[in-house]
Amino acid sequence: MNNIELSENQQKIVDLDEGAYLVKASAGSGKTRVLTERIKRIVNISKGKVLAITFTNKAGEELKERLGTSERVKEKVFVGTFHSFCQSILELRFKLLGYSSMPHIFEEDSDRIELIEQAIFQVPYFQEIYSGLEGKQLFEYKYKALNFISQVKRELISPEELISNSENEEFRNLYEVYQDILESNNAIDFDDLILLIYQLLINNDSVANLYRKTYEYVCLDEAQDLNKAQYYLLKALVGNENKNIMMVGDPNQAIYLFNGSTSDYMENDFVEDFGTTVYTLTENYRCSRSVIEASNKLMGLQAEAVNYVIDGIFEINGLLNEEEEANFVVDKIKKLIELKKHKDIEGEINYDNISILARNKYVFKNVESSLKENKIPYFYKSGNIGLKFSSTLMQIFDYYFRIKINPSDKLHLSRLEKLLNISDVYDEEIIKSSKFPESIYSLSFVNTLTIDNLSLEIKKFRKLFEENKVDGLTDDDRKLIIEDIDEFDSNWKTYQMKNQKRTLSGFKNSISLGITNHPKNENGITLSTVHTMKGQESDIVFIIGMDEGTFPDYRAVNKGGLELQQEKNNAYVAFTRSKRFLFISYPKQRLMPWGDFKPRSISRFIK
Repeated sequence: MNNIELSENQQKIVDLDEGAYLVKASAGSGKTRVLTERIKRIVNISKGKVLAITFTNKAGEELKERLGTSERVKEKVFVGTFHSFCQSILELRFKLLGYSSMPHIFEEDSDRIELIEQAIFQVPYFQEIYSGLEGKQLFEYKYKALNFISQVKRELISPEELISNSENEEFRNLYEVYQDILESNNAIDFDDLILLIYQLLINNDSVANLYRKTYEYVCLDEAQDLNKAQYYLLKALVGNENKNIMMVGDPNQAIYLFNGSTSDYMENDFVEDFGTTVYTLTENYRCSRSVIEASNKLMGLQAEAVNYVIDGIFEINGLLNEEEEANFVVDKIKKLIELKKHKDIEGEINYDNISILARNKYVFKNVESSLKENKIPYFYKSGNIGLKFSSTLMQIFDYYFRIKINPSDKLHLSRLEKLLNISDVYDEEIIKSSKFPESIYSLSFVNTLTIDNLSLEIKKFRKLFEENKVDGLTDDDRKLIIEDIDEFDSNWKTYQMKNQKRTLSGFKNSISLGITNHPKNENGITLSTVHTMKGQESDIVFIIGMDEGTFPDYRAVNKGGLELQQEKNNAYVAFTRSKRFLFISYPKQRLMPWGDFKPRSISRFIK
């Protein structure tokens, strides 16, 4: 709706002055536009700064783009996720939290898994339990422990509460050992980042008051995704003086219950704690009439299409099995591509404006095979943050880089030793006899790096492989390494642009949080789970696997209540990713892992 004037309801919200406001904005109602215009207005009339919190880096980048690049906006608005905002505070205040140097973020799930294994083997009680498990049980035990640790941090549970709660007694010691191991590595995990800054603000009045005076207005997008730690962090940040806070969200798009998120913080706590005035936006500027009508029926809503009337397409198709479902989707795609033009779609229909969504990634197996068979380009939309290197040499560089800037990082030092199968990863003679003798170049690269010469050293490092000066590498190896170096360089340039005060540790933590990442230019049809696709749209959307037990997921069906409602919200999010055409399909039977076909019924959501 970039070329559409604000509606009367939208303009009313943009023109609001001081106060606490909640905007309940349904899908396609222009909430980002409203938030953007309100921030622009505040910047022009207020002396104080604006803190604009988003839940993803991509949403933050979109908001920045809409706000523009004027010096006034750059000076007066901080746009970022909770984690990036907390990182900016931690980099300045880490000593107040007992750290002698800036702690490093362990962002990988594999990091946390390895730490929990270390913790298990440090406590005989847990080691005995763990040794008696096998296969799937081992996996489930580790994840149960990690989920418990995350829950403790998200729910702001004190050690005393842990001890008094008999249900938590089993993992209490494990939690403490896990935290000790993190501390010994001078590291924190994602949950710690929020928790530490919350503790800093509630225990240091002078720091809290400084940020309260700095940020006169706070704006929060996707507020239905708040968890307890995030909500209490906001309360600690604004205190009793600053009541100029606006939350924008849609309770029908609350789908992160598994992360402790609930729309209750937006709808109930925020309204009660701040004496909040509530506004609603129900118009839909994004979707076709067919998609809106289907979404309304699904959720019992009354959103209406405004400004333009585009009929669109909505279809439900039941197929014999998963293979037939995949063939149906691919055949439909081929026909749409052949059609090229349709009155409801701007421009030519191509693979880039088509997405295939599913509740879980395993549902894509047959569709992926059919796309490959028909030579149709596609890619999986990744929800991961951080920088993933494809080449072994740059993976080795990543380990060296981590331990250079954080000598306490025993976790990644151990991984590097195992990968090279040597005891001294700094001895050049020993490296030459290792499984990857070329990794000596990674060590040399890291040893020369400073924050001032990074750009120059990246160019020199790249030139080694560009001019084929490293023995033992194939052309494919060199290609992967150069692509990885270019990706690292791209992250560095973004960090430079965003930060005047630069450090190597700040750069690495920014990479870990995904702040410096640019998605690769991937072409073709998007394959994505619903959770990963949230906040983005396509002209044409296929939702596959809409059978009972798959979508909704069988675990939610068994639990019912809030779990099942979240599944319905998931379906609503999936529906509203479509701007024009929405094709839903389900198999009437599924092949089970043990080889039998099991009859499936249509999802209750579309029945």
